[in-house]
Amino acid sequence: MKGLILLADFFEDSEAIITIDLLRRAKIDVDLVSIKDTKELTTQSNIKVLADMTIDDIVLDDYEFMILPGGKAVFNTHLESEITKGCIYHFALENKLVAAICAAPSVLGVMGLLQGKNYVCFPGCENIEFGGNLKTDECVTDGNIITAKAAGSTFMFAHAIIKYLKSEELADQILNQVYYQK
Repeated sequence: MKGLILLADFFEDSEAIITIDLLRRAKIDVDLVSIKDTKELTTQSNIKVLADMTIDDIVLDDYEFMILPGGKAVFNTHLESEITKGCIYHFALENKLVAAICAAPSVLGVMGLLQGKNYVCFPGCENIEFGGNLKTDECVTDGNIITAKAAGSTFMFAHAIIKYLKSEELADQILNQVYYQK
């Protein structure tokens, strides 16, 4: 089982890195994929990160799920990116898992993918009408879409992804390994 985390400059550091760390602890392969023509990325807090590959280096059919972290990258890039939207459509149409956190669910919302779905997003993004059912939870799973509220929800976001892909028991074990208290 392999997934990708789609990255653009100024992604929210913790939403990406903590999620990657917890999924890898669960033995779930995750490739860091840059939508730029280079692997070098800068996080929201100005840390330089090297992706595993660029979008041109991958075949989407090789992946079972995708993750989109939030941060300034959503507003600066993802909301207008045909690459981002194309990737999301690919996974959604294949009924594969699409997981988005913080401001990133707004990309799914403007694409119409939250229509009739339960979801959460970063406070402030909820005033955009997505045609879904905005919840107050930290993290929501509805079908093949997982959404989470913000950076503080990252552990529950990763838990939900592990639960969806493997099992709740393993997801709980991973959180226990890092001494996270639900």
